[in-house]
Amino acid sequence: MRGFRLVAILATMAACAGPTPPDPATCASLFARYDAAVRLHPVSRFDDHGGEVPPGAVSRQTVALRANGCLTSSADLDGLPALAARLQPFRIEDSGPTIQAMPVHLGIVTSISDEAFVTRYFRGFGYRSRGIGAEGLGRRIYIGPFTSQGALDQALAVAREAGFIAPYAARYTRF
Repeated sequence: MRGFRLVAILATMAACAGPTPPDPATCASLFARYDAAVRLHPVSRFDDHGGEVPPGAVSRQTVALRANGCLTSSADLDGLPALAARLQPFRIEDSGPTIQAMPVHLGIVTSISDEAFVTRYFRGFGYRSRGIGAEGLGRRIYIGPFTSQGALDQALAVAREAGFIAPYAARYTRF
């Protein structure tokens, strides 16, 4: 009987501790796998009822991104207005070595209203912004492209401060 009580106490304590925050390194790895799966299987197929079904490799990565908390929620973005106010006046630092033009993948938001919210703030910083649908996940948000290492590094730092879990330079995405 004591064993059951101990298990119940431990389960209660774990539930009270709240969810574990997502690990940026895990999310970065999962985004890389998701990108690879989308590049290999860019077209969905349709089920018997006319609904789109992503290919198996893409579906597995979609599930993994969700299960590991890698999507950016509205709550994750709560600090964006304060960040924007703190960073004003903001200037994009075009410094360091020249790099091949590439955008930054901020993350995936789960609603159109979050996409509009993020777009408004990042455009206020002077960044070009673009959202692309991510089947089964939401909207992928990109800013840029950037042609200097300094501008790229600055954009990645701003993205992390804004609440995005694992922003990265998107080397294989046309912007």
